[in-house]
Amino acid sequence: MSTILDGFYTLSEEEKYYRTLYEEGRSSVEYVMLPSQVQDSARLDERIILSSAYYDLGEEETVVLMKHPCFMPRYMHSHRFVEFSYVLSGSAREEVEGSSFTVSAGDVVILMPGFYHSIWVGDEKTVVLNLLVDRDFFMHLDERFRLHLADKSHVVMGHVDLGRELETLVVQDAVRDEVRLMMKEVVFELMLLETRRQGSLVRQGEVGGRKEVFRIMSYIEEHSHDVTLTSFASHFGITEQYASRLIRDKTGLSFSDIVRRLRMEEAAQLLRHDRLSAKQIAYMVGYSSPEHFSRTFKAYYGVSPDAWRRAGSSVQVEHLL
Repeated sequence: MSTILDGFYTLSEEEKYYRTLYEEGRSSVEYVMLPSQVQDSARLDERIILSSAYYDLGEEETVVLMKHPCFMPRYMHSHRFVEFSYVLSGSAREEVEGSSFTVSAGDVVILMPGFYHSIWVGDEKTVVLNLLVDRDFFMHLDERFRLHLADKSHVVMGHVDLGRELETLVVQDAVRDEVRLMMKEVVFELMLLETRRQGSLVRQGEVGGRKEVFRIMSYIEEHSHDVTLTSFASHFGITEQYASRLIRDKTGLSFSDIVRRLRMEEAAQLLRHDRLSAKQIAYMVGYSSPEHFSRTFKAYYGVSPDAWRRAGSSVQVEHLL
């Protein structure tokens, strides 16, 4: 095993926390370390839509590498990016839309946006690495390489060795320049091609009703600054009443909840830039009234936009605990 990847075998403080909970028999979703507004949703139904912002998959980053925490309580969630998971060692248990299966060392799981899933890693020697990939970037590669993955909920490929590519990604993550972003994209392209060349198909899931989640979230995300229930319904050629019911049935959230979340997450990102005033940001994310924006932001994050900016990352850390 390469020394570059050795760090993934050391348990983080988060993983030690989950291990303690597991040993105490408290391995339920309410103990997952999530932002408080997401945690509230988890306690209600354990079906969560995680955004790109939660994983720091911002405008610049198209590929983010992270380890799936060992002993992290299982909970059903979906997200708006593509998840490319690789089992570096050991085995884990996955569930996608009610279908459970085991993945082992050398397996690749490609999960498309909008599909509810969970994963359980209950062994300290098991390492599952997740690559969070920008949806549009992945779709471009899917079409370019003729993989035809976009019409699947998930695909599992076995017997794939991606050690060399993962080493390169880890090295690039330690570099802070513009070239590294392009390098990471190139490396991910190689990973896709190697998966296609080496891998044998283990299983695949056809797209069912969850494809509507992808369509719904994609449209609202792309038009979050000015979308209304009326414009959404008009785009899909349905009534507003049916649109409202469809969104809640398919995502578990109301139309206004989704729009608010998208706007608040974008605002939180923009507040990191001192050159933009809270008033400017309010208009940029879709609010016609800066006062309304400030009230909404404080209700969502627990602090005012100015307090968020002054506190910097410390507010976000508190939100994760």
